[in-house]
Amino acid sequence: MEKLIAYFSWSGNTIDLVSKIKAEIKCDIVRIEREVPYSNDYHECAYVEAKGEIDKRILPEIKPLDINYNLYDEIILVFPIWWYTIPMCVGTFVKELKKYKGKVIICANSYTNDKQYMINSLNDIKKINPEINVVEGLFNKSALEHIKILKEK
Repeated sequence: MEKLIAYFSWSGNTIDLVSKIKAEIKCDIVRIEREVPYSNDYHECAYVEAKGEIDKRILPEIKPLDINYNLYDEIILVFPIWWYTIPMCVGTFVKELKKYKGKVIICANSYTNDKQYMINSLNDIKKINPEINVVEGLFNKSALEHIKILKEK
């Protein structure tokens, strides 16, 4: 089974998680990056750019990804929770998966353990791409827990 990890990370926490998963699971990796990078300043990024995109439901342009998604049986989508849901650049990626027929496993992390954030993320992903075969993976778990569950799926 061919797997792809697609991830977005602003602060580096998600990169750390993805690196640990990659060390244990055979997969390719692609990084989702906004075409115009988010500011390095936390306040500007969080309270102006990210909040503005979420409030207005703007799906920003992302850097082109030279990937044939149909070569993969599953995509593991890893991202931080921003404003109670997915970062909107992740939404842009999800929109690009319109014709993808494999399984998409969602793994998210947040500063809080509010399960509603994962529910919001799944719902927003389905709104952006109603035909996506998305399943909940893990929310706010350790790298070891991610690895264990991803090996089982």
